[in-house]
Amino acid sequence: MTKVYTGSVLGIRTLTEEQRAEVREELAWLETDLVRRRKKLAFWTECKARAEADPAMPQAKRDGALYFFKEAQKLIASGETLRAYLVAELQEQPEHQPAYHYAH
Repeated sequence: MTKVYTGSVLGIRTLTEEQRAEVREELAWLETDLVRRRKKLAFWTECKARAEADPAMPQAKRDGALYFFKEAQKLIASGETLRAYLVAELQEQPEHQPAYHYAH
């Protein structure tokens, strides 16, 4: 017989009910923060587009818009990574794990 492992490769620990509630709260906070981060990215995307379209804009302002645009992208990426990890942590708890099937 062969046992096929279908769990996570992230090294997720088993959580108590209290810890799960904390993770859910953190996930809820992160969701609202990601909305704020996306709004900030939209603003800096607009500023970057204006800076690229206006040849009369000083180079320092162009560089600033590009810098903050890249920083906003990094914030979104880090938030999405953390969100994915928290969702996986909640889903990989024992009551969510699928039954293991053995080959005969």
